Amino acid sequence: MKKIAIVGSTGSIGTQTLEVIRKLDNFRVVAMACGHNFSLFERQLHEFSPEYAAMLEPNRELEVNFPSVKFFYGAEGIEEMLEIAKPDYTVLAASGAIGLRYSLKAIEHSKRLCLANKESIVCGGKLLLEKAKRYSAEIIPVDSEHSALFQLLRGDVRPEKIFITASGGALRDYPLDRINEVTLKDVLNHPVWSMGVRITVDSATMVNKGLEIIEAHYLFSYDEKDILTYVCKNSAIHAGVIYSDGTIKLHIGKPDMRIPIAYSLTYPQRAALKDFTASPLDYSLSLEEIDYRRYPALKLAREIIGIPSKQIAFNAADEIAVKNFVEGRISFGSIYRIIEKTIERIEPISPKDFEEVQAIDVLARKIAQEEVRKCSR
Repeated sequence: MKKIAIVGSTGSIGTQTLEVIRKLDNFRVVAMACGHNFSLFERQLHEFSPEYAAMLEPNRELEVNFPSVKFFYGAEGIEEMLEIAKPDYTVLAASGAIGLRYSLKAIEHSKRLCLANKESIVCGGKLLLEKAKRYSAEIIPVDSEHSALFQLLRGDVRPEKIFITASGGALRDYPLDRINEVTLKDVLNHPVWSMGVRITVDSATMVNKGLEIIEAHYLFSYDEKDILTYVCKNSAIHAGVIYSDGTIKLHIGKPDMRIPIAYSLTYPQRAALKDFTASPLDYSLSLEEIDYRRYPALKLAREIIGIPSKQIAFNAADEIAVKNFVEGRISFGSIYRIIEKTIERIEPISPKDFEEVQAIDVLARKIAQEEVRKCSR
């Protein structure tokens, strides 16, 4: 029986992780952490009966209702929970740059980190991978594209190039001359995936694909020029690899995050999940080139790969810009401009620890807020 901790249990990846665990016999949830969705968290505590639970702020009612659960609070509390619970596997499903802090702690106390938090790699890829090596901990990516690459790169001659795909987001067919003034409703109407608000906006800008290219650079040790990107409108092809003899291998599957989640938990085995049966006839395969006029943020991400401080700024500025777009303060077109201007103002440096990462993140957010004020409607 594997002991599981889930950081971010009430979010999209967290709830789908629990769906998967319901179907598996050999996993037990011993620790859970959430942000502010206390009502859902209460239902999860009832169902999964963990020994430990953490929240960003105290909730006396939950403490009273669950006297057998040891509660922790704040970011420090989540770290302490992981240290005491010592889970076999930690699923890092929380979003945001703070995820790096939890990932670094999980590496110390878990045999495996099932990583769904892009920011951990984007903001501290070198730090995290070095620590994982030091503690002999596995990092198994949960993102569908990186899970696909992880599987394609197992036990074979190293391919010359790798590629990941993008659906193109909700605006992939929107007229280019009107794209800067689209509404939030337009952006959230994703044609394939069901995801959280930020990642759905990031799909429309392809910031998410920029983050994923940066991730692939660190996770699989490929240079930027050897990490290709294509549009696959039905998201059937998640990733592929290209060999020196011209052979191409593809990873094809349903656009369902529960599949890579299950793989991250059961690797090197595969779970027999009856809900996910598939036939080759289910898929129509087609790839298209990326139009960088439509997705300038993806081009910008390529330019900063390997410059950690600018990668941190890219992520931080996007978080600030997306939040302000969702709240109606800036236009869709301003998202890219805020990211670009923020990156320009950050010096190219390599942080040596989480505290330095955090300092760069704080500075980038401050700069991004200044840029938001310049762009406000």
